[in-house]
Amino acid sequence: MTLKRWGTAFLQLAALLLAIGLLPLVALGLFFPGAPSMLPVLLSLTVAPLGGLSLVIGLTMWLVGLVRQ
Repeated sequence: MTLKRWGTAFLQLAALLLAIGLLPLVALGLFFPGAPSMLPVLLSLTVAPLGGLSLVIGLTMWLVGLVRQ
């Protein structure tokens, strides 16, 4: 498996983790602003940083794979 494909896989993982971490927080903030939001806040503090790290790693791997090709 090439480095560019690994980068693409990490980018897909990052998109999934960021969606899991940030979409509940945004949805609760928009549709139910007065509701207690402990679970979305915990998701945004635990899952979203891992998604951001995967995004940086995926972009780096994809760019290195593109340069090496």
